[in-house]
Amino acid sequence: MTVPRRPISAPPSTWQPGQRRMFLLVVVLEVCASMAALWSQAPNFDALDVWALPLLSALMLGAQLLLSMGLIRYERATSLAFLGGCTYLLLALSHQYSVMPSGARTLSENTYWFAVLFTSAFYVFPARVATNYAVLILGVAVMICGWHLAVTVPAETRLSLIGATVQLLLSGGVLILIQSIFGAQRAQLLASRSAALIDVLTGIANRRAAEERLRELSGRGAAYTVVLFDLDHFKQINDKHGHAAGDLVLRGVAQLSQALLPQGGVAARWGGEEFLLILPPLSDTQVRKLLNTLRNELRQQWHGEVVGVTGSFGVANAAAGELSEAVIARADEAMYSAKQQGRNDIRLAEWRRSPAG
Repeated sequence: MTVPRRPISAPPSTWQPGQRRMFLLVVVLEVCASMAALWSQAPNFDALDVWALPLLSALMLGAQLLLSMGLIRYERATSLAFLGGCTYLLLALSHQYSVMPSGARTLSENTYWFAVLFTSAFYVFPARVATNYAVLILGVAVMICGWHLAVTVPAETRLSLIGATVQLLLSGGVLILIQSIFGAQRAQLLASRSAALIDVLTGIANRRAAEERLRELSGRGAAYTVVLFDLDHFKQINDKHGHAAGDLVLRGVAQLSQALLPQGGVAARWGGEEFLLILPPLSDTQVRKLLNTLRNELRQQWHGEVVGVTGSFGVANAAAGELSEAVIARADEAMYSAKQQGRNDIRLAEWRRSPAG
């Protein structure tokens, strides 16, 4: 019998909270910069900035609000911010040619931000996608500059601006090339790190990834629930049906555990036939309901000649400031209590303060 599966993915990174703080800082800086730009223009506001900068700030603040409320993911928030910044800079690039004084030799200050735009593309998108977007933006910028230099800029200003425009576009192209090379290398490093955190046999998080997640949760004093479970009589499966059948069982259990996780949960292979679930803080009723569903599905799974497996489950809720090692130890003790009481059962650990707590 098959069960609905959600895709196996890398375990949550411990640097995601840092990404969110960085995005908040970017939002604050953008809003402050927009306010400063408008303040410096008063009372003679630029025709574009007077509406575009407040709109860009509103977009950034809206993305931050939706992100903090959990309504969008970090990737969507950064994509919205990038799109807003890109649109504003291209509009500003075109607008400056129409308001540029006769005899001007340089482009306006907002063109300095194109370097930031090209660089940020490689932090918002995967390297290949970022390269495509950056090249597209540069191509649009080339068309905007070419049009204005050929059509709208007066002849006495055109020659003096060609040098500044070419420098802007060439520096953008060089920056894209450099970032493309570094972006590909960065993607390879991230892929290597992700592979190091994945259990090769089952495709879910390995023990190292689980320990990193536990350290991150404990480090910020977060509440969470852990479930440690061991497959009953797994050695008999290997002895009777062979290790290939045992591997099928482990993969099936891993995928089922991953599929039933609540939002924010992590399923990891702890070692051998032991698995660890790191869950948001759940009540006894909630965790029993989740584990009973998992147990029922496990009994109905087919793994080649093996029909159904059972497990012994130990549950522990982390108290504020409690060491992750102490939480795991309590879950482990509860799991062995379930095994000693006949297996195929759930035991909830009683909280006890760890010596270091």
